[in-house]
Amino acid sequence: MHKTSWLIFRTTLCGTLQRIALVAGLMINMPAHPAEAEPTRDTTSAQAQIAFFDAVERGRIREVDSFLARGFGANDVQGYGFNIGDSPLMKAAQQGNAQMVKLLLRRHADVNYRNENDGETALFRAAKFAGTGGASDTHTIDHRQTLALLLKAGANPDTPDRNGGLPLFFARTTWVIRALLAAGADPNAATTNPPLIEHAHDPARVRLLLAAGARPDVRDAQGASALAAAAGKGSLESVRQLLAVMSSDAVRGTDADGHNALDAAAKGGDARIVRLLLAQGLPATENALRSAAAQGHLQAARLLHRAMGQPHWPSLEANASAESRVYLLILQRKPQEALAAYRAFEAVACGRMTPLASAVDAGNAEAVRALLALGVDVNYQTPAPTRSELVPQPHTSSGLPRLIHVLPPPCDAAPAPRAGTATAPQGTPPVGTLPHVTGSFLPAAGFWTGSALMRAVERNNLEIARLLIAAGADPALRSNYPLHTSAQAWLKAHPPSHGGSLVAWKKLLKR
Repeated sequence: MHKTSWLIFRTTLCGTLQRIALVAGLMINMPAHPAEAEPTRDTTSAQAQIAFFDAVERGRIREVDSFLARGFGANDVQGYGFNIGDSPLMKAAQQGNAQMVKLLLRRHADVNYRNENDGETALFRAAKFAGTGGASDTHTIDHRQTLALLLKAGANPDTPDRNGGLPLFFARTTWVIRALLAAGADPNAATTNPPLIEHAHDPARVRLLLAAGARPDVRDAQGASALAAAAGKGSLESVRQLLAVMSSDAVRGTDADGHNALDAAAKGGDARIVRLLLAQGLPATENALRSAAAQGHLQAARLLHRAMGQPHWPSLEANASAESRVYLLILQRKPQEALAAYRAFEAVACGRMTPLASAVDAGNAEAVRALLALGVDVNYQTPAPTRSELVPQPHTSSGLPRLIHVLPPPCDAAPAPRAGTATAPQGTPPVGTLPHVTGSFLPAAGFWTGSALMRAVERNNLEIARLLIAAGADPALRSNYPLHTSAQAWLKAHPPSHGGSLVAWKKLLKR
């Protein structure tokens, strides 16, 4: 064959073969029939999302990775349920699942995404829930690493929620505050909830925030100060730190209602703080005095009374509580009248807390000592019901009667402190003529059902329990109402978490 003809033939052949290969490749990649094409995966319906977000919440990393490979996105937004608007990263951060956070960040999750409903971010959730404890069978809970990963990825520590709250405000521990401040969080960011006020009760947190430049004279939307917050919580060390850096005018400042830090201290009841603030020149007022007296903060009340320079104690107001009446008489050094007032209230308490019960509930050992010194009945509890009756309940969904407890006179004629119930009406049919009972009604939470010692054990207040035992409280005395428990039985059912404390409790209650 001629050389020129051979070249033409070869070029034509090569072109033909290339076209054949191209067509063959297209045919190989083309589905045999349009109906057999890959179907579009559903990633937006609630049914599809439930499985995906459930896997994120439960910490199933392999399952989440599989979902992402099948078309779900690291920035998908939950469109169903109570947590609508959450992203996967927000859920993982809230759970403290650092490994899940790492996976989602690798898949380009938006670290600064905000839920359009509550305005929270993944970092906000991590800071808010760090230190809350918890356990998981699927992943290690590690909020420290979670927080570190988010901050390293560029999370903004000053992004507020819908109400203006900052991650610094919701931080529960010093290490979270330290991490946020190290990442550039502004302790003076404009907000209705200044972090310094929120954390004023904790001296370590106050120290961190002040060192980071937090203004000590900051006030919230109602004009309350960090100093007032610390004084009201009884945090002596925080008060000292704030006084060391505040101006005199700021110390004497008032809130929107005209109350100052001394008013808060009077309510909080720490006499050392009251003394400190009086030394700063804050004026003692009758309102502060009444507030301290009404709650049994007797030493604080005496300091305020002395600072006012008045020879007489203020008269009792017409609508004063039983506690106010008793404590004011104690302050006036009228123990017999104070005991008479206490017993008069006790006779018609009808399920309400006595002053002793209230003092125990508040953890006020000073008031407990003063009341026990009067000789009050340390084993008093609400009287047992004289009878139990089935009472028609026409407003319930079933209309069937309920079993209620009816107290003895004069409590049967007094306004019932049990929400949603009433004493048995006249002419209630005999039990045998009534239909099925829907259940047994127990007194509501506000109904005082036990003794002071029972509440001291419930509150895990060993100091007050010792005072009550020394005054003759009976650890075996059972409540008049279900569950008919005693201080001893409560301790057995709810032992304190600290072993040393449990030993002391057992020794005190002889269990």
